[in-house]
Amino acid sequence: RVSKQSYEDLLTERILEKYSMAHTTSLRSKVKAPLVMSINDRGEDISNWDFNVLVGAGGILSTAVDLAKFAIAQFDISDAMLALTRVKTFTINDNMDIGLGWHIIKSPEGKIYYWHNGGTGGYTSSMVVDPLAHKAIVILSNVSAFHPKMGNIDRLCFELMKSKESK
Repeated sequence: RVSKQSYEDLLTERILEKYSMAHTTSLRSKVKAPLVMSINDRGEDISNWDFNVLVGAGGILSTAVDLAKFAIAQFDISDAMLALTRVKTFTINDNMDIGLGWHIIKSPEGKIYYWHNGGTGGYTSSMVVDPLAHKAIVILSNVSAFHPKMGNIDRLCFELMKSKESK
């Protein structure tokens, strides 16, 4: 209301244009290429979820390339807007804090990772970023967030990050 703009216009102006994310939107009608078919927890094709008023909670459609651009933008520690999303605002336990945009994960080896995931009835996603080491992993999947093994997406994301550390 303050900006007198729609969520899509704010998203585009303040994030997507700034980080050259031309293939990300909150409006499914703007997606030009066919979407990978989403599947439910039984492996059956299902339709996309459209979030309307809850679009900020899981209604952004993106590509791996655009999410990689967003992850790489996290490496620029002088970007005050992105730095603010990584500031701790709440402690969950000894291994996890919450920032404005990320879960802040403390590994047993003392590394700090910024992690976010998401899921709907037909998709899951996971992203881990280590801005200081300039490393990130992005995984997009058409496995339902309700699938009993969907946690494997997050585990794979962290295992891939760990394998990048040893190189």
